[in-house]
Amino acid sequence: MFSGQDFSQSSTIIKNDGFWPDLTLSEFQTERSMSPNINHQLLRDAIVSAVVEINLTLEQYKNQQLSAGITTANDCGVISVDQVSSTVIIYKKAVFARAKSDLIGEFVSISSRENKISESEKQTRTALLAESAREIRKLLGLRRCGVYLI
Repeated sequence: MFSGQDFSQSSTIIKNDGFWPDLTLSEFQTERSMSPNINHQLLRDAIVSAVVEINLTLEQYKNQQLSAGITTANDCGVISVDQVSSTVIIYKKAVFARAKSDLIGEFVSISSRENKISESEKQTRTALLAESAREIRKLLGLRRCGVYLI
């Protein structure tokens, strides 16, 4: 099916706050196998929304690192791969999973005549949100699940 849209990956860069890494739409498109039928502005907006939400969640973590003299997320982490710290890798997974969960409705509108989210799409959204939460817990040094006394 031809939609008239350009199916190229976007070179758009989403500038972050200086501590957390900048993100690119092309990396999101590749890492999360995003449909080329979703326009780049919608992808950008989903990533921006996820970044804002996750940055707020990780604000205390960031402030602790800054007070310890660590100025970027790439200087944090236990290991690194190709000069990218595990903290940056985990952060990107959290952001991209959250952004993709926000776009589930777009997949439905592209692939279906009915604009309803089926049970499988609801499960996918739940799984993506859970993945994002797990990645945030890793950054905060928490285990997959926890029990707290009230």
